[in-house]
Amino acid sequence: MRSLLVSLVALASVQAIAQPIDPADTQTLFETYDTYHVPYRIPAIATTRRGHLLAVTDRRYCGFDIGFGRIDIVARTSRDNGRTWAPDTVIQRGSGVEGSHDCGYGDAALVADRTSDRVLCMSVTGHVAYIYGTREKPNRIARWYSPDGGKSWTKAEDVTDAFYQLLPHTRTMFIGSGRIMQSRVVRKGKYYRLYCSVLTRTQKAAEDVACNYVLYSDDFGQTWDVLGGTTLDGFDSPCVGGDEPKTEELPNGDVILSSRKWYGRYFNVFHFTDIHKDARQGSWGQCVASHDVDGGIKVGANSCNGEILLVDATESATRRRVKLMLQSLPFADGRANVGIWYKEIVPNGIYSPRAFAAYWTRGLQVSQTTSAYSTMIPQRDGRIAFFYEENQNENGYDMVYRPLTISEITGGTYK
Repeated sequence: MRSLLVSLVALASVQAIAQPIDPADTQTLFETYDTYHVPYRIPAIATTRRGHLLAVTDRRYCGFDIGFGRIDIVARTSRDNGRTWAPDTVIQRGSGVEGSHDCGYGDAALVADRTSDRVLCMSVTGHVAYIYGTREKPNRIARWYSPDGGKSWTKAEDVTDAFYQLLPHTRTMFIGSGRIMQSRVVRKGKYYRLYCSVLTRTQKAAEDVACNYVLYSDDFGQTWDVLGGTTLDGFDSPCVGGDEPKTEELPNGDVILSSRKWYGRYFNVFHFTDIHKDARQGSWGQCVASHDVDGGIKVGANSCNGEILLVDATESATRRRVKLMLQSLPFADGRANVGIWYKEIVPNGIYSPRAFAAYWTRGLQVSQTTSAYSTMIPQRDGRIAFFYEENQNENGYDMVYRPLTISEITGGTYK
């Protein structure tokens, strides 16, 4: 493991008191078993260059995950920082035809380009469940674009072969849902770089193991490559045993992998040798479980997807400008009480995975009931658009939007 170059302040994490959320500020954008009589799942949200919010989710006609029948990807948009939302529209409609590549579309991952009106959406597609996928009949991957901030969309493209060629020892994979991360540091030509992460079942020696890899694209999702990959056989995975993954970027351009696990998260960090000379060369550290380090994120007996997000903030007491890393997860035993942890980030610090995993503070508990997957993105007005699953009902949840301030999230410590 690389030497730790960031000094840690060895203070115990302060437990922020969960504050109740004003119901008037919370909006259910999609209600399970509404007029469509189907469950909803999986939140994704983006803020376009013009400041519009685009909230996306699965409308699960089949009642279950991709692989079991028809699922549509649906969306609602807001032009006024979440105060009002347009009626729902269908981004991509599943055919429901058994065995077809377009049977269903789900688990969307979303990004809006910061310098143009383009939006990229990717998802799982087809009629094969992830765990049953093989190279001959894989869990498939689809891609489509909006040229106008989500008003219209291209026809879905099946890009399965291009992704599986990147990871030759993988039998099944999908991109982690929610937010595709766009770099603030690396720009190649017209676009800032994109990062997404995938969950795979990869042949490692004689074993079939869960692995995570981070992929990057310098042409806004047309082509992709593996970050730090060499053998691509599971031995060089930055997180063996991880589940659904997310990515974020440190202020210096290094890349964070945050992966779902029981009782917390796995974290790893890709450190570039010299990002300004070569934005490909570098290495991963040793993956760390958050609950195994001092002050690390520890939650109840649940394994659930959440979001990781770097934001600008100001320390309330000193008016010092800071960077905060946010990580959302259910706090409870089981999928309930979704909330947000936070950690101040040294602006130009180089973090080992263990240093990154240490000394987080438990912040706002957003939900007081059953709740599961969550994602978030900065809004144009400075608040955080928090989009999450709440009120479990059989095989679905209500898809709920809540705008949060940094002060709410941190109990007033930052704003």
